[in-house]
Amino acid sequence: MKLPQPKYTVTDVKHRYSIALPNGDVVGPLVSVTKVLSVLNKEALIGWAARESASYFKTELLRLGSRALTPETLGQIAKDAAGAHRRKAKDAADLGTKCHDIFEAIIQGKEPEAVPEELAEPARDFKRWRMQSDIELVGLELPVASLEHRFGGRLDAVGYSPTRGGFGIVDYKTSSGFYGNEYAYQVGGYACALAEQYGVEVAWAEIVRFGKKPPYDSEGRPVSDMTAAVRGFLTAAEMTRLNGVPIISKPTFSTAATRAAEAVAKVPAKKKRKSNCPF
Repeated sequence: MKLPQPKYTVTDVKHRYSIALPNGDVVGPLVSVTKVLSVLNKEALIGWAARESASYFKTELLRLGSRALTPETLGQIAKDAAGAHRRKAKDAADLGTKCHDIFEAIIQGKEPEAVPEELAEPARDFKRWRMQSDIELVGLELPVASLEHRFGGRLDAVGYSPTRGGFGIVDYKTSSGFYGNEYAYQVGGYACALAEQYGVEVAWAEIVRFGKKPPYDSEGRPVSDMTAAVRGFLTAAEMTRLNGVPIISKPTFSTAATRAAEAVAKVPAKKKRKSNCPF
């Protein structure tokens, strides 16, 4: 099974997506799917970031010892602790990219010669998932975009499954679990763009999660309501668009302005100095 020819092509330059129309016009750069979803409240992520900062602070204090601590050292530790979660998130993203590269090589029949130890179990689980699935992968690392809604992204794989109703989306995750509906909204965005760009009905989506630390538990979960997934994503997209439009006017009342006027009124007028100048 193959996807039909797209109505337009999508370019991806360092995760900046643009649409190239048949007449030569270019639309973009577009907001990315992941940027759209950053508007969501992620309570678990906030707690994780706080724990990472606290853990970094504690580790550095124990490493240096109380005698080595100075106000300057504490200030630097506090500064580094504030960015600990971003460094950890980058490491996780790098791990996810390596997993995706291995999965793609396996799909293409190019068995990796050497798989890092921390990725060996996810690679085995990926093979196990493929063995028990009837999904035929027909597109890999495909950039897609919606001209109507002005967003773009790169999906992991397009699949075809007769038992599931035709074309669908497969999304790989290297994470410790599922948190809310964010993953469903993400594939909802991809589904919206894929349907528009290729003119196909996206009947299903499956999110396959691979553990990134022992016991390396993995699982595949289908999205139970694709309509809700697309609607949820488009709601987030509209919120992202509105966040870029100022809809609060200038103040009609401001205590800051009142205080400034009162301060000027309290300043005594300066007496003019006498001058012998006749002018």
